[in-house]
Parts: sequence; C-alpha cells; structure tokens
Amino acid sequence: MKRSFSHKTVISILGCLLGSSWLLPAHADAIDWSNLSANEQTVLKPFATTWAQLPETKQALLRKWAAKTPEQRALIKQRYQQWQALNPQQQALIRQKMLHYQQMPASSKAKLQVWHQWFKRLPTTEQQKLKQTWPTLDSSARRAYIQQLQAQYP
Repeated sequence: MKRSFSHKTVISILGCLLGSSWLLPAHADAIDWSNLSANEQTVLKPFATTWAQLPETKQALLRKWAAKTPEQRALIKQRYQQWQALNPQQQALIRQKMLHYQQMPASSKAKLQVWHQWFKRLPTTEQQKLKQTWPTLDSSARRAYIQQLQAQYP
C-alpha cells in the first residue's frame, strides 16, 4: 500500500533527523557522575550505576539530552515514536528525501525554507486544501495553483 505523507509530516521528521545532529558531540570529555549537575543527575538517573562504564561519546550525548527542556525532550520522543510507527519502506523514502535535502545547494535549501514559512502562514483551510489537491496536479497545474495562492496570500 502506497502511503503519501503530508509536507508537514515529512518536514517534521526531516527536522527531527537533521536536528538530531546536536546529539553528536564535536569533542566529548568523560565526566564523573558526581560532577554532573543536580538536573543532569535527575534526568539521567537510570544511567547512574553504569555511568562510569559508558563511552565518552555516549556520556556527552546523554548530557546534551539532559540539557534539553522537558518540552523539547517530549517533542523528540514524540517524533521518534512517529518514526518508529513508519514501515521500513516509509522510513527508506524519508531517508532518501533527507539525503536529497542534505545534498541540495544552500540556495535551494533557502528557497525551500522560504516556501515552508509561507506555507505555515496560510490559513489552515488553505493548507489542508493544498495538501489534498497537490498530489492530483501535474507540474503546470501546480505552478498555476501556487501562483494563485501567492497572489491571494503574499
């Protein structure tokens, strides 16, 4: 069964995957459990007994996780659960789109970001209409439709 994803879903998942690059430390330094802040110790409590055995990179990753707000951690968990709910073909498609995005020139990425910001400013009804209509249009009809929307919502 072929499933299409909304632009927002793909962007959210791509954002989660691309945004997770903050999890990878540039340089990791091992730190003793007792030197962690109280907040870090609270958030990372499940790792207290094994902390000293964890590789430096894992410790750094976990410390960055602990530094996030509860809201940020909840959002990351939610997006990860969405990712896990996808079947392997859907995950592969998103990976492929992410790779394509990563290989895009900066100017193309900037254009895509401008388009995404414009889309987010559209009224919800127009966003839904665009999502439903888009797959049924050929490229010339898409251009005309977008031009019409841009004239209506600059």
